[in-house]
Amino acid sequence: MNLQTEIDIKPFAQKLSHHNKILMLGSCFSNNIGERLQAAKFDVCINPFGVIYNPASVANSVKLLIENKKIDENDLLSHNGLYYNFAYHTSFSAIEKQNALNKMNATLQQGSHYIKNAETIIITFGTADVYKHKKRDEIVANCHKIPACEFEKITLSIDEIIEFTNAAIKNIRAINANANFIFTVSPIRHLSSGAHENQLSKARLLLAVDKICKTHDFCRYFPAYEIMIDELRDYRFYAYDLLHPSTLAIDCIWQKFTAAAISNESQKIIEEIKKISTAKAHKTFNSHTDEHQNFLKTYFEKTHTLQEKYPFLNLREELEYFGG
Repeated sequence: MNLQTEIDIKPFAQKLSHHNKILMLGSCFSNNIGERLQAAKFDVCINPFGVIYNPASVANSVKLLIENKKIDENDLLSHNGLYYNFAYHTSFSAIEKQNALNKMNATLQQGSHYIKNAETIIITFGTADVYKHKKRDEIVANCHKIPACEFEKITLSIDEIIEFTNAAIKNIRAINANANFIFTVSPIRHLSSGAHENQLSKARLLLAVDKICKTHDFCRYFPAYEIMIDELRDYRFYAYDLLHPSTLAIDCIWQKFTAAAISNESQKIIEEIKKISTAKAHKTFNSHTDEHQNFLKTYFEKTHTLQEKYPFLNLREELEYFGG
C-alpha cells in the first residue's frame, strides 16, 4: 500500500544537458537546484543579484542584466554603516563602497553574459508580496533591514504578475531568441503575514505561471511546490525552522527534476560525477599510506577518463586534487 501521493511529472520535450548554459533567477529555491546543477558540472549562473522573492524584482533584475550598466557610487545607498543597492540581496552589502561595487559588478557582468547566451532560464517565484520604498517610489528586491515604516506592502494581482513576467520574457527573447524558460513556485512558506495569506500568495503565483506557460510554448512549469506540499507532506522534510525544505526534501525534488528535465546522457554524467565527488569528499587519517595513494591514483584515472570522454566538463579541480 502506497502511503504517499506521488506527483506525476511528464518528461520535458526539451531537456537540459551539459552542453547548455543555464541562468537561475528568483527565490532561494533557485539556489538549491542551481547548486546541485553546479555540483553536477553544468554551466550555470545562480542568482546574480542574490535571492529575489517576487516577480516584479525578477523582472527588474532581467532589465538590469540586459542593460549591463556598471553600478557606480551614485547607485549605492547606506544604512547602519553598510553600502547597499535595492536591486541586490543583503549578501552584497559591504562596509567599504568599493567592496560592495566589486561584488555587485562582478555578478552583474557574469549574469549579463548568461542572459544573452543561456539556452534555459529557470525562474522561481517565492511570493506575490512586494515592498515599495515610499520616498523612492520603487519596488525593492530586499529591504536591507530598513525600518518598515519606510515601505508600503503590496500584494500583486495575478494580472500584474503575468504583466511583469511577460515583460521579462519579451526582453530576454529580444536579445536571446532561442531562450527557453522553466518556472517553479518555491515551496518555502512566507508566514510573516500569516498562513492563510501565504496560501493566497502562492495561489496567485501558481495561477499566473500556469497562464504564462499555456501562452508560450517555450515555457514549462516544474511542480516543486506540489511535490513539497503533497508528496513530502511531513515535517521530517522540513529544516529546523519548519519553513524551508530539508536537505532530504531538496534531494527528493532534485531527483524528480533530474528525471523530468535532464537528458539521458547528462543523467549518466551526473552519476559518474557523483562517484568522483564522493571520493573527493572522503577524509583520510593518514594521507601518506600506500592505500591512500592508490586511492588517489585510481580516482585520478577515473576522472581523467571521464574528462576525455566528455571534454566539455570542467574537472580541473578534481584532477588537481587526485593528482596531487
